[in-house]
Amino acid sequence: MVNKEVSIILLLVGACCFFCGSYAKPTWKWSPDNDVVLLDGILNREGLDGKLPANFNKPAVSKEHEAFDLKRKIGFLLIRRILSQGDILSSKKSQVINDLINKEKMTCELCEGGVRLLQSLLYNELGEDIISVVAVGVCIEFKIEDENVCKLAVKEFKDEAFYIFFNLKPDELCYWLLSDKCAKPESFEPEWNLTLPSTSVPTYQPPKVPSDGAPTSKFLFFSDVHMDVRYKPGASAVCGEPLCCRDNNPTPSDASEGAGKWGDYRNCDMPQWTVEGMMEVASAVDLDFILFTGDIPAHNVWNQTKEDQIDKINRWTTLLKSYFPNTPVYAALGNHESAPVNSYPPSSINHEPGANISWLYDAVYDSWSNWIPENDLATVKQGGFYSTLIRPGLRVVSLNSNYCSDDSWWLLVGDNSVDPQDQLAWFAKVMQKAEDEKEKVFIITHRPTDGCMKSWSYNYYAIVNRYQQSIISQFFGHAHSDELKMFYDENDPSHLSVVGFIGPGFTTYSYKNSGYRIYTMDGDYQGTTNILLDAETYFLNITDANLNGNSKWQLEYTFSKDYGMKNLSPSEFEYLLERFTSDDKLAQQYYDHITKDLDMSDCDEGCRQNQLCNIKQCRAGDNSFCTS
Repeated sequence: MVNKEVSIILLLVGACCFFCGSYAKPTWKWSPDNDVVLLDGILNREGLDGKLPANFNKPAVSKEHEAFDLKRKIGFLLIRRILSQGDILSSKKSQVINDLINKEKMTCELCEGGVRLLQSLLYNELGEDIISVVAVGVCIEFKIEDENVCKLAVKEFKDEAFYIFFNLKPDELCYWLLSDKCAKPESFEPEWNLTLPSTSVPTYQPPKVPSDGAPTSKFLFFSDVHMDVRYKPGASAVCGEPLCCRDNNPTPSDASEGAGKWGDYRNCDMPQWTVEGMMEVASAVDLDFILFTGDIPAHNVWNQTKEDQIDKINRWTTLLKSYFPNTPVYAALGNHESAPVNSYPPSSINHEPGANISWLYDAVYDSWSNWIPENDLATVKQGGFYSTLIRPGLRVVSLNSNYCSDDSWWLLVGDNSVDPQDQLAWFAKVMQKAEDEKEKVFIITHRPTDGCMKSWSYNYYAIVNRYQQSIISQFFGHAHSDELKMFYDENDPSHLSVVGFIGPGFTTYSYKNSGYRIYTMDGDYQGTTNILLDAETYFLNITDANLNGNSKWQLEYTFSKDYGMKNLSPSEFEYLLERFTSDDKLAQQYYDHITKDLDMSDCDEGCRQNQLCNIKQCRAGDNSFCTS
């Protein structure tokens, strides 16, 4: 067994050296500081002195820091980051690591000293096999994850992790590793602003309401299917891995710990037959089109390959073509479509190991070409986004909001996060053209924008604010829940300008019922308003389905009946939010719907205020509209 005292520093050294031969060395120079600690002892104890290059100068040791175990401190910070990708760590295990880090009293000064040490050791050519064994050993010894997960996770995320270790400066890395204690360097995630077209803003006109008896259209919305083709009824739902209910999990002796036939509330994704059951029910509706906001694969993110993801995209495409052969589908990319999860590098660095994502864009190009004209798909291969007409006067814009997220570690270096693939600049041009041609627009994208990096979310918000009169609504996924997002006018904070819907999500992962929605809108006729009129949300009670042996989809609520709304225009939602503040029963209904009627606990006054603030928070770190 590897000695616990030396394991973590070897993990970090090894992780940085493991596969380092194909990376460029740092372009900035390391210089020893007197506050870097314990290097002499570490080098001597690990026998590294003779393996370092001749031009490597060891820093002086500050005695006041000798008591700190720098090995343990930096090691925990790194392992926390690696295993946070795709929520590999459960909240319980994450809290254990957080508590250990807090007990170590880590400081930014110590962190930067440790990072300088490690980046210097990158020049040392240590054996890959030895270091990989140590890295996995640390993960197992501290019971951070299951042995299989530890081994595969290190391999899965190595390219991204060591790209940033080679390219970020110590203060940037320590902010990334320890953002609750370290100040954000100006160079990290630089701020940027787009220049929007200088055309005059049209005079505000409230959305028109169609005449009684006017034709209507219906469309299906669903998101986050997370279809697990290895789901096995009866397999352990408490298997010890981040994702259970799979054919590699044992059958437990206690039947209550086994996976149900139609799904499971614990850390399990959706069986393919449950997905097909939803499609069969929805296909009975006369649908004009389908919107989908991403996340097809399951949550086994520590063990996924390009081939796995392409297979899941192809399966999803085949199912849709089978159940909806004559219905066009408009989709957006989720963070789980890539391998590794969240990995969306800009094309400017596609020469780096693991940073070429053209395989994914080729796969979704092939899938989406079943429904979208070829001349509208060029930008899919550029960055996974596109725009196309659903019908004359009605446009859909599909954005790849994975380029907005710092979960894609590639974006943390230099200017990589500045409008990746020029997507938002393209978006503004598309919206200007839509305004010029008097088109109405649906925006579909995976991530709600308050979870994006600050500059991306602010620039997106500015575009939506500028073209608010052209936008019918925005559709998001990612959260697996059923929520609202309301965008307010930047120039008039009292004016609710654009509506956003999150979900409902399809997967039960974790502790949510499964859901989908059927929207009704003004129909396809001369003079249509294209306004959203109502929506019916359906859910599958997994407990009842497993007990009764069949999947019975039930109507959960409609906006017209349960919320008393005349239509789904911004003014109606403004009135709904006003009533949330005074009508406890109505506010409780909204809270129940978040989990699709699984969590029915009481939402008190503080809970209601939090929900209202969350509805109005649509820019990263900005709650300025909460008091509006």
